Amino acid sequence: MPRARRRGQTHRIALLRPFPLLLTATINPPAGTPFLARRDPDLRMDDYCRGLRQHLLAADDAIDRIVFVDNSNSDTRPLLEVVEEVAPTKDVEILSFDGRTYPVEHGRSVGETYLIADALEHSRILSSLGADDLFWKVTGRLRVRNLDRLVRSTPSCDLYVDFRRYRHRWVDTRLFATTPAAFRRLFLTRIDILRQDQLPPAFVAPEQLLFDNLLPERAELVIVPRLRVEPVIEGISGVGEDYRRPRRRVESAVRRVTRRVLPALWI
Repeated sequence: MPRARRRGQTHRIALLRPFPLLLTATINPPAGTPFLARRDPDLRMDDYCRGLRQHLLAADDAIDRIVFVDNSNSDTRPLLEVVEEVAPTKDVEILSFDGRTYPVEHGRSVGETYLIADALEHSRILSSLGADDLFWKVTGRLRVRNLDRLVRSTPSCDLYVDFRRYRHRWVDTRLFATTPAAFRRLFLTRIDILRQDQLPPAFVAPEQLLFDNLLPERAELVIVPRLRVEPVIEGISGVGEDYRRPRRRVESAVRRVTRRVLPALWI
């Protein structure tokens, strides 16, 4: 098993394939959530059902367990029906509970970070992971069309995620692989910098702050800052943008090429 440094020591990073997949959700977002255009719970539930349907089709040798976690205490029967229809024998766990109480102006990044932390503690599947066992996280309303190929590219690491320099310095938290220990160290301890209401004037989102904040951690953790495979994403973003609109498709095509020929470009 490959080894990596942490705090001056060597440790084994678990690379136990296949991986569990965590799908995060807020079916009924609280009023006043900043930078959120797609608010209707029925529309969002349809998004989540389509996302779950897509990811249930992942090959068992890539994703063999799925955890869907909602933090708005919503009715999950439509999701259970999707599981029963598409993959009744797959190990799927669907949880819905009241999320942690925090001011809504803190924003979605804070909410999702707490949601992942709660899932790691309360999910039957995720709580059984070792501290250094990798899991994948995808924002539940998205559909990653090439999830199998993306997951099969997972290296032995503590965090596998896209760092970007264009159009902003950015860490793409829509989808990434990490371990419970690394998530708690890298994200949960930085909950204050994820607050939307405390961003410096030049920043538009907390993901920008994460870029410079997380890179120095490579001195002690194994952070792979570029996905080896360009994700093919469908769905509607929280601000209402279709990921398959022409501009998004062109950007994705350019990134697909640069990952192969200019991997250091980080666009």
